[in-house]
Amino acid sequence: MERPVYRILHLVFALGVAHALFLLGQEGVRAYRLAGERARLEEAIARAEARVAELRTQVAAAQDPAHLEALARRLGLVRPEETLRRR
Repeated sequence: MERPVYRILHLVFALGVAHALFLLGQEGVRAYRLAGERARLEEAIARAEARVAELRTQVAAAQDPAHLEALARRLGLVRPEETLRRR
């Protein structure tokens, strides 16, 4: 014969299991969202690092006198001792 207290204990146990499953599901959803966010941030970091490398290359080129002279020549600038001739 089953006593009434066991029914209450079974109900409490069932509610505890349901609550634990709900919390486990919530953590699964949270982990999935965090994994997506992490992938997005890693991609943004890779893009930023590529941009930094590109800017460092441009800074190095801007400090090279030959590169600066080539840029000035493209703009049509000449040295004081040179004469500009049209082609």
